[in-house]
Amino acid sequence: MYLQDHPSSLDVAYSIFGALDFRDPRTLLPAAALALRPGGTLVFSTLAHYRTGAPAETDCRPADIPTRMPDGSPGTLQRWVLEPTVWAKLLDESGFALVDSDTVHDPGPDGGVPVATSLFRARRRKRHARGFSNSGTGL
Repeated sequence: MYLQDHPSSLDVAYSIFGALDFRDPRTLLPAAALALRPGGTLVFSTLAHYRTGAPAETDCRPADIPTRMPDGSPGTLQRWVLEPTVWAKLLDESGFALVDSDTVHDPGPDGGVPVATSLFRARRRKRHARGFSNSGTGL
């Protein structure tokens, strides 16, 4: 993984409905912490609830989301839609201090389900949380 192969090489990392939505954050957040310099910033946006309106998960678990494959056939992908408290815990366990978070609400299209986006900003701690290693191994 690129992040693991480039320790302390970034000042800022961001994900806009990207990797943090579709990769296990228990793997990706420690890798991001490894790639960021001490005090570096991670900013990301993610769904605050499922597009159907169902609430976010209270544990770190993905949902299987139906999609179409490049050839048009049906498929599924995993997406992590987590409550802010779950994200905060994962950030802390991965060596980050949560700076701030917010939720932006969109009323959605006429007659459609409202959409909410969670925004997070965290800084890599100068010292990592217990159990997190900056050695570049184990991920």
